[in-house]
Amino acid sequence: MQNFMKKAGAIFLILSLLLIIGLTFYFGITGSDAFLGMVALMIFYPVFLWAMSYVLKWGRDKNKKESH
Repeated sequence: MQNFMKKAGAIFLILSLLLIIGLTFYFGITGSDAFLGMVALMIFYPVFLWAMSYVLKWGRDKNKKESH
């Protein structure tokens, strides 16, 4: 079950990144005011995901040290 959750989470993250990239291109082509916001999101979202994975890994390592 945990393996399925990891795969589902990975697919969700890939689809959300592709959606953000696609919307950025769409707003850029149409000249929408939301283009700059999407560019900022394109930069912020992967950094946020990396930071969350780092915090999760750090928390797991800390729990392993405390249980031994």
